[in-house]
Amino acid sequence: MRITYKELNLCFQLLLTALTTGFFTSGISSPALAQVISDGTTNTSVSINGNDFRIFNGIDKGNNLFHSFSNFSVPTGGSATFDLTNTLNITTIFSRVTGGNVSNIDGLIRTLNSNNPVSLFLMNPNGIVFGPNASLNIGGSFVGTTASSIKFADGTEFSATNSAAPPLLTMSVPVGLQMGSNAGAIQVQGQPVQVQGSPGLGFGLFFLRLPTLSVIPNQTLALVGGQIDIDSASISAPDGHIELWALQNGEIALDKETGWQLTSKPNTVNGGTITLQQTSFVTADGSNGGAINIWGRGLSLQDGSNIGATTFAGQGKGITVHTTEFIDLLGTTDLVNQPLFAGISTSVGNSLGLLVLPGPPATGQAGNITIETGRLKMTNGAWLVSSTSGNNSRRTGNITIHATDVDLLGYETLLGSSATTIANLLLSGSNNQSGQVTVDAQRIHLFNGSRISSSVLGGNGTGGEVSIRATDSLDIQGANPVGIFSAVLASLESGTTGQGGNISIDTGNLILSNGGGITSEVVGSQVNFLGLFIPGANGTAGDIEIRAKDIQVSEPMIDGYSQTITGIKASLGNGSVGNGGNLNLTADNLRVFNGGQITSSSLGQGSAGSVNLQVKNLDVQGTSQNLINGSSLKSAIAASSTTSFAAGSVNITSDAVRVRDNAEITVSNTGSGDAGNLNITANNIFLDNGANLRSEVNGGGQGDIHLNANDVLLLRHGSNIITNALGTSTGGNININAGSIVAVPKENSDISANAVLGSGGNIQITTGGIFGLQFQDQLTPNSDITASSQFGLSGTVQVNTIVVNPNSGLIELPANVTDPSQKIASGCSANTGSSFVATGRGGVPQNPTQEVRSDRPWSDTRDISTYHKTGNVTAQIPTTPQVLVQATSWHRNAFGKIELVTDKSPNQVQPSLTCAGLPKS
Repeated sequence: MRITYKELNLCFQLLLTALTTGFFTSGISSPALAQVISDGTTNTSVSINGNDFRIFNGIDKGNNLFHSFSNFSVPTGGSATFDLTNTLNITTIFSRVTGGNVSNIDGLIRTLNSNNPVSLFLMNPNGIVFGPNASLNIGGSFVGTTASSIKFADGTEFSATNSAAPPLLTMSVPVGLQMGSNAGAIQVQGQPVQVQGSPGLGFGLFFLRLPTLSVIPNQTLALVGGQIDIDSASISAPDGHIELWALQNGEIALDKETGWQLTSKPNTVNGGTITLQQTSFVTADGSNGGAINIWGRGLSLQDGSNIGATTFAGQGKGITVHTTEFIDLLGTTDLVNQPLFAGISTSVGNSLGLLVLPGPPATGQAGNITIETGRLKMTNGAWLVSSTSGNNSRRTGNITIHATDVDLLGYETLLGSSATTIANLLLSGSNNQSGQVTVDAQRIHLFNGSRISSSVLGGNGTGGEVSIRATDSLDIQGANPVGIFSAVLASLESGTTGQGGNISIDTGNLILSNGGGITSEVVGSQVNFLGLFIPGANGTAGDIEIRAKDIQVSEPMIDGYSQTITGIKASLGNGSVGNGGNLNLTADNLRVFNGGQITSSSLGQGSAGSVNLQVKNLDVQGTSQNLINGSSLKSAIAASSTTSFAAGSVNITSDAVRVRDNAEITVSNTGSGDAGNLNITANNIFLDNGANLRSEVNGGGQGDIHLNANDVLLLRHGSNIITNALGTSTGGNININAGSIVAVPKENSDISANAVLGSGGNIQITTGGIFGLQFQDQLTPNSDITASSQFGLSGTVQVNTIVVNPNSGLIELPANVTDPSQKIASGCSANTGSSFVATGRGGVPQNPTQEVRSDRPWSDTRDISTYHKTGNVTAQIPTTPQVLVQATSWHRNAFGKIELVTDKSPNQVQPSLTCAGLPKS
């Protein structure tokens, strides 16, 4: 059993988001200019009673009311009241500050005496500062902005920078805020909270903080300035909208129909930063859950600051952050004086980890989290989470991240114990479903105990998919000080029931090192941090699908939480019930070295999944450099089980497979169940220096090895292809189909199918040739092929050698052979009157002095095919030839060809003997 920190960390991370209001407030010094003064352009009148300012009249146009001030500041403990006694039908107040001074608000702003909920716009281009005693009590939405003007649908502008002429006012709806090139900042200041932490447990003691600025439910609170700074403060809009925009020199569109939601116009080009620090909170919690939209150049959350929206019944509206350059979620390393976590979250429910809040079980759906930025950086336990802890909720929200770079960095010192996390979590309750986690970037780095995950931590439900696309690289490595390693994770945790999520990764280069892992697991039984026993999970692990150009897996370690070896793995933990997931990898190059592990395993009551690799080049090499349990760990690709349930198979398709330096590819079941099969199809398979292709069973069956090497299967320096059957199990079979099988006789490389009490397995080999291996009854110090059993029947070895057919591709010769001596003529006799006549191409001229003319062609018109005869031949004396007589004339035949004509010879002459072969009669 083992003590885990995971539930502890997640519990208090989520507790921090829930407790986003506080008890501690105190005053700050009043600003030098603390007054509300009309500038006289809008018939605005102000009555003063100490630090209380009552504002009347203004100019009303339909349901719009316009006020203009030279100064607008509220001192500590004071108030500014918009009294609508004389304008009862107003729904929106537009107020501007034209005097050039920053508005300092450290008191109450409210509206009174209206027939309608009233929204308030406060516009001061020079800046607005809300102190720790600032508060809002208005019937509608509040928009605080440093825009230079408000634009209306009819083209009218209410400008704070051009107030010399009387304003043109309108009853139409506002459609946009025009931000100037020097738009001032907006600050929200609260009272810092001193928090005493506990480094040993890894969490702080958190305190409630009352909202610094808030609106009534279902309304909008918008802050739009050149820069937004929130320091030790809280902003709240229950079930409503929160808009935080830091932009300059552009126009921002307003949509009244959606509750003054803001959208960016194309000409918005310059952005500022939004910063939350010193345990600041932005929340839109409620029965339905509100929306939070953040736009700017960058967003920074520091010192335990959080942005969150929780729903208890309906559909959460979600959180959207769009920045052009960066988002920094920076957890703290100072646990003594500050809380630990910083992050963004949406959630459903009234139960956070082990903390149960009052009220009936919640139902609903958490809002989505959408992040668009240049670089997302998360450090020191920061988190970006969507979770649910209610009953029968449909799902957590989706988390979608689009960035150029995503960098997650865990703790590097002993001050922290949690994982920096992007996660979808089912915390408790029943019949829940998790949304999807999608991260799309060019480069993704997970270092020092950081994770991207989808997990069922409590109750029962279905985990969501983790989908990662990193066009350049995904780099996962390292651990935090308590041994929680960086990982992409989909899990069913101890005590839960359900279906784990799938993992899908598409990247250029995938690097896993120093304990980095990709894991789909059904977690086994364990002891939690309170010393309570928790049974193993019951369910099915998700599949892992990886597509990459190059994959490197190396240097695994033992995970401080799961107590299992890291790598690429799908597993069932000890005491769990279910089935493991499959591993599917597609790559150009896959390198597993220095103890790297790609495994499918079952230690629980269920079958393990299979490992399926389709790679052009596979290289499995070496052992770990870090000792594990006193010994090194072999680099391995394996499918295994230790129970009565079946192990998975290993299926590899490749151009070249290289296993070397004590590395191995294995299938095994050391329990009583069946092992899977090891299937490799490649052009070449090379084993060198103690490498193994191995299967092992202890009470079950299978464990066959099937190898197809189109060209060469090479075994060198004590390498083996072996099936071992322990106990009464029958040895697995070995089937090899290879162009040639090569080993060195004295290097003791073996192909063996062995058993102890059961029968040895059978070996069947089909090859063009075996070189260096000999069949033996038992293994010898040389290179052998054996199928033996120590106490049972030995298996059989059958070798089918491919023989070349001599008839293929040869030319058939004639059946009868000609005597070459009969082809030699005896020569011509002197008395035969032998002569040589050159006729030329046009025939013989009519007289010796006449040249050959081109109009006198001659050609042989005979059909020579009639002279081609087959059959046996024999030497024969030819008939006596006639005496040659010179042609005396010529004529054209029926075909238009010229023929020479002469009389027949009247004399017969005895010819010389020849060797001409004539057909037999």
